[in-house]
Amino acid sequence: MFKKKNKKEKVSGLNVGILKRIWRDHTKKYIWALIGAMAITSLTALTEAYSVSLLKPIFDNGFIDGDNKMLMLLCAQVIGLYFLKGWFYFSQTLILSHISTKTVQSIQQRVFSHIISLDMGYFNKNSSGQMLSRIINDCNAITNIAINFITHIFKDLITCVSMFGLMMFYSWKMCLVIFLFFPIGAVAIGLINRKVKKAMFSSTQQSAEFVAQISESLQNVKIIKSYCMEKFEASRIKNILNNMFNISMNVVKNTAVATPVIEGLSGFILSGIIVFGGMQIANGGLTTGGFVTFLGAWVSVYKPLKSLINFRVQLQTAMVSAERVYDIIDTKPAIKDIDNAIDLTNVKGDIEFKDVCFEYEAGKPILKNINMTIPAGKTVALVGASGGGKTTIVNLIPRFFEPTSGQILIDGKDIRTLSQRSLRENTSLVSQEVILFDDTIRNNIAYGKGEKECKTVSDEEIIKASKSANAYDFIMAMSDGYKTKIGEKGVRLSGGQKQRISIARAIIKNAPILLLDEATSALDTESEFEVQTALDNLMKNRTTIVIAHRLSTIKNADMIYVIEKGHIIEEGNHETLLAKNGEYAKLYNMQFKQKKEEELK
Repeated sequence: MFKKKNKKEKVSGLNVGILKRIWRDHTKKYIWALIGAMAITSLTALTEAYSVSLLKPIFDNGFIDGDNKMLMLLCAQVIGLYFLKGWFYFSQTLILSHISTKTVQSIQQRVFSHIISLDMGYFNKNSSGQMLSRIINDCNAITNIAINFITHIFKDLITCVSMFGLMMFYSWKMCLVIFLFFPIGAVAIGLINRKVKKAMFSSTQQSAEFVAQISESLQNVKIIKSYCMEKFEASRIKNILNNMFNISMNVVKNTAVATPVIEGLSGFILSGIIVFGGMQIANGGLTTGGFVTFLGAWVSVYKPLKSLINFRVQLQTAMVSAERVYDIIDTKPAIKDIDNAIDLTNVKGDIEFKDVCFEYEAGKPILKNINMTIPAGKTVALVGASGGGKTTIVNLIPRFFEPTSGQILIDGKDIRTLSQRSLRENTSLVSQEVILFDDTIRNNIAYGKGEKECKTVSDEEIIKASKSANAYDFIMAMSDGYKTKIGEKGVRLSGGQKQRISIARAIIKNAPILLLDEATSALDTESEFEVQTALDNLMKNRTTIVIAHRLSTIKNADMIYVIEKGHIIEEGNHETLLAKNGEYAKLYNMQFKQKKEEELK
């Protein structure tokens, strides 16, 4: 989260620190393109000022003195100036669009890269929709800072300075009329800015909630349909949209109120110029051409001046989004490698838990003094009622979460001294919830090879892994074989097919430690047989921890631990635990009885 902001870095509600970071991290690399854009915008502003200055000779020499030759020459200059100004604008737009788009993409890449580097605890506390909103909506909003700085701050500022210089040249006294009203406008705009920032914060929050709700509904559309909740979900979205509308109208109201303030002040200024200018012409202190030039300069300065004021309001909007983006970037992972972390190499696969305790929330223990020894190459099963802590034990091994106390050792090394990358490279996870990508079957299997080899893995390796996972036959029966696109989360595959693809992915990874989290619990009997055969192939010569709901699948495990409410209450092999006639025997006999009843039916 953000550290306490330094007062020196806060200027009228703008977080200068964040602006500096956007410049340093994402925009500074385009400095020469920016300099070029600034040069072009300077020429545009000066061209505009020069075209206004031509009004005096046009009126005084061309119209009043009747010098037609001079008038035609001046008109030719006007045509040339406007042609140049058009090309300047074209060039400026191309350069700034390139810079702003690249800047936003750079920020989006940085945010995404940082999010996926965070620990699993962060993802448990934040919805994917909220994170998606920050990556897309908030990063895009920062475009206003990147592109508008030059078009507004730089170009409009130069235009204002050059026009005011022109006005001062012809009548510094009339300029005083304008400057008298500036303090009133500054105070009014300052009050408006505060209201706009507050309204924009609510707007961005509501927008994030909308994206989160849409994302959740689309991910769970099967459940929504099965419970006939379409109208309910549509009503929830409607309520959010209504709130967004009300907040949006509040933003528009607070932003638009600047216009009548500016227009009212402009009316007073213009009236003052006309009255005071008429007096100067009558007294001979100013020619008609000089007055028209002054008036033209004021009309020309009015638009960029108004734009500068409005940009100040728009910048508040962008700053709210920028602060939300950097809120994520400044979030530190709860689980980090120590400074001298070592790589896990030449892994045998011995795993030991020593007095391991764990809490998701302080004061609410999930695991209590877990002690387990898992020899290399052996299979250990964790059984027990749901919510006992079995999955938590498995999640601690690759350091998805950190134990509150105690130690977990692999080959005698505390996993907190190991680099997370090497630790996870040596573990494979196959869970009940199969995670597949909207890609080809081949690419989903190759994903197990990791970052360096997933794109170069051979077809022979893919085929060998799929055969070991009992997936080859159904893959080849598909119209496109290994090139078949399986849809989001593998929606075009059956449950057993998805699970065998995930097993093939684990096989091709070839990690010495295997974690199986109820990999067959959601399958029918036929699919379970196919998947269990694939798992048997996968488990050979690996240290394996199995979480099993169906106890018949782990009868051959070398050791079985019965977990209840975060404690190990029984341990032993299948025969030993049955002989004890304890909790394991009770669970096994219950399942055996249910199976007999199902067979009789």
